Amino acid sequence: MHTQKLTISDLSTLRFISEYLIDGDEKPSFEHLSKLLEDDRTYIFAAIDDETVIGYAVAYRFPSLYETAQLAYLYDIEVVEAFRKKGAGKMLVNAVREKLKAEGVTEIWLGTGTDNAGGQALFAATGGIRSGETFNDFTFTL
Repeated sequence: MHTQKLTISDLSTLRFISEYLIDGDEKPSFEHLSKLLEDDRTYIFAAIDDETVIGYAVAYRFPSLYETAQLAYLYDIEVVEAFRKKGAGKMLVNAVREKLKAEGVTEIWLGTGTDNAGGQALFAATGGIRSGETFNDFTFTL
C-alpha cells in the first residue's frame, strides 16, 4: 500500500476516484478534473493497494490573512470500507501533512461530524489536536 500526489498525468486515477469513490449522480467533467490537477493550490492524494485505488484525500492551500504563512484545509478524505483501520487513512493524512509542510504550510485544519468516531480517531492518531469547539454548517447556493 502506498500514497501518491496526483498530477495532470494521473487524470485517469482522478476520474476513477470521481466515478467510483465519490457519492452522487452528477459527476464532474473531464475539464473540471483537469483544472483541479493543474491548480497548484489543490492537493489530491490517492491511496493505492496492489494497483487499486482504495482511498483519497483532498486539501487546499491558501495564504493567511493574519500572518505571513500558508494555511491548508483538509477538505475530504475517504477510504473504501474494506480497507479502513488498515493504515490507508493514516498514510493519506501523513502524505498530505508532509507535502504541505515541505511547501511552507504552517497549519492544516479540517472539520468532521461530531458522530464520526472513526474520523476523529484517525485525526487524533495522526497528530491532530481537537479544538473543543462545535460548529454548524451553513451553505449558500449561488
